[in-house]
Amino acid sequence: MVIVFVIDNYGILTNGTTMTAYRFVEALKERGHQVRVVSVGVQGPDMYGLKEHYIPIVTPVAHKQSMLFAKYDHNVMQEALTGADVVHFFMPWQLARRGLSLAKKMGVPATAAFHVQPENITYGAGLGRMGAPLASFIYFWFRIRFYRKVEHIHCPSPFIARELARHHYNGRLHVISNGVGPAFRREPALKSALAFQPEPSLKSAFRPNADFAAGCRAEIDLDREGAESKIFHILMVGRFAPEKRQDVLIRAIKRSAYESRIQLHLAGAGPREKKLRRLAAGLTNPPSFGFYKQEELIKLIHSCDLYVHAADVEIEAIACLEAIACGKVPVISDSKKSATSQFALDERSLFKAGDSRDLARKIDYWIEHPEERAKMEAAYSERAQVYRLEYSIRKAEQMFDAARKDEQTKRLEKREPGRDYKRRINKGIPTRLFSIVFYYTIAIPLLWLYCTFVLRVRIKNRPVLRKVRRKSGAVLVANHVHTLDSAMVGLAAFPKKPVFTSLPSNFKLPVAGFLVNALGSVPIPETITEGRIFFYELSRLLRQRRFIHVFPEGELVRFDAELRPFKRGAFQLAVEASVPVVPLRISFRRRAWGLLRFLFGQTIYVRIGEPQYPDPQLLEREAIADLMERTRAEMERL
Repeated sequence: MVIVFVIDNYGILTNGTTMTAYRFVEALKERGHQVRVVSVGVQGPDMYGLKEHYIPIVTPVAHKQSMLFAKYDHNVMQEALTGADVVHFFMPWQLARRGLSLAKKMGVPATAAFHVQPENITYGAGLGRMGAPLASFIYFWFRIRFYRKVEHIHCPSPFIARELARHHYNGRLHVISNGVGPAFRREPALKSALAFQPEPSLKSAFRPNADFAAGCRAEIDLDREGAESKIFHILMVGRFAPEKRQDVLIRAIKRSAYESRIQLHLAGAGPREKKLRRLAAGLTNPPSFGFYKQEELIKLIHSCDLYVHAADVEIEAIACLEAIACGKVPVISDSKKSATSQFALDERSLFKAGDSRDLARKIDYWIEHPEERAKMEAAYSERAQVYRLEYSIRKAEQMFDAARKDEQTKRLEKREPGRDYKRRINKGIPTRLFSIVFYYTIAIPLLWLYCTFVLRVRIKNRPVLRKVRRKSGAVLVANHVHTLDSAMVGLAAFPKKPVFTSLPSNFKLPVAGFLVNALGSVPIPETITEGRIFFYELSRLLRQRRFIHVFPEGELVRFDAELRPFKRGAFQLAVEASVPVVPLRISFRRRAWGLLRFLFGQTIYVRIGEPQYPDPQLLEREAIADLMERTRAEMERL
């Protein structure tokens, strides 16, 4: 594929988003793709340079955060997009907004990443947790101005995908880790921290750790006095910014029972370095501050005993993941605005956000239990395997390919017979209004009376669906064992009106055909073209919080007590839309007593199981198989 990356500041490698873009470019090239980069000041093959866009007041502040903005150039962007298979935007700024408009005019499929967490902006403005209303507005502003126009959004973590869904982002959310490079791996602990010799930094503004060697010499001297006196090295990596909360870590070390034995290393750069140095002035062992190249950072990670990530706000925290990949046990903030807590394997690696006392207790535990720490290092290293860069690249390729296919599907919908099939799925306003009125005023009341008093249908565990419908759409699946089992599913989902799928032949039946159509059912596809439109349109409905009901067994077998083999379609829909599958099991029990048992000889139970969510870390094919297996197991349990 010819892939275009559009990013404002590709050349500043101290920025996490830039590092992600750089790693992805190199990895995609190794896999045979041609990658073009549109950014400020880039030069060379497949590089399309732009000038910096200066914004009064904003630009000087952005420079302190290692950020800058690109000035849009129509000719440069048009040249970069010519012949491209897909374009990927990293930031929601002017460059991306205008570039997206041009890509749509040129028919180039577009994807976008969500790397700018609004809470980073509010914390940077000094608002802290008080900035929640402003953060919500920024989510809204990003969506209206840019992300609602993009159908495929790269989310670096499940956390930010949930946040976007909560803020009504209706695009297809692809959870793709920024990826851990192959150089970050577990190795035997270094015998001496003196093995770490930092090279001069890439930028004179970022100083390598001047105090590290002194700390190492202190450790060797203490080593001679016995193991009990060993220096315990703690590392945290991240920008020196308010939301990263290095201050909490410094205060926790001051509260630790082992304060005199702890050597703190803060790797990073940023505007709060002087403030952090002043705060740490009272520590027995002066902490080291520095910005490190990758080789230096890996040596530093291996030389440390514990990794702490205290940030209140994180989209993913690749630095924490890199430390885990090197086999370091982390202690992580449980902040609700941070994704990093997903890496913790148990409560010992979590502390209450902003609570230096709780963090001190967790640090002391790991100091006091070296054997347990050694055991967990292997577990954490194994945990990081799913976040490896090569796996992320395969998922990114999958996203780019999906964007291409969706663009092709939209073109098919504009031509016959695709246009007619799309019209049958998305019925016109009069038909939809009639279906809604008929469903709620006639169908549901009559079906409730018939199912409740004649068929004796009893619905169990209904609160499950109430919880799901407040958060997202869902795919409802049930065993196909009764002529009115669709009605039973509709009653279970009430007041939500599910979209029912039905065989095309059912629409042609004399009376039932009218009812099937009036209830808003959609025909199951019969051709490849219809199949592509079916999945594309229903996936969009799911992301708009609709319920879609599918019989994964396919054909009706009346009163069948066993589950038959499932087809993949329902689970593919759930994975593509990132919504749960809610399993329902319909079963029959004969009445053993009662005056009317000869007339109404059985009771029908509709049991609703626990929702099964797609695993966002898996590739699409793996996620579909995994979801189908878990759903079947839940239905067997019911």
